[in-house]
Amino acid sequence: MRILGRLFKERRAAQLVEEALLLSVALVALSLLVGGIESILKASSNYTSSIWNQISSAISSMFSSLFHW
Repeated sequence: MRILGRLFKERRAAQLVEEALLLSVALVALSLLVGGIESILKASSNYTSSIWNQISSAISSMFSSLFHW
């Protein structure tokens, strides 16, 4: 009976270790996903800002004689 109890406890500990490893892998994957999304958002923000600056520059050059900006 003691041998079965010891095996059951060891198996339970192995399951806890496995769950901890899976949790750590999930956290690493989540952090990579968040980092990728952040990078995409920064790139799109820079692109939008660049387009807005070009439009603003074009409008300013077209109407600078009418409106003294």
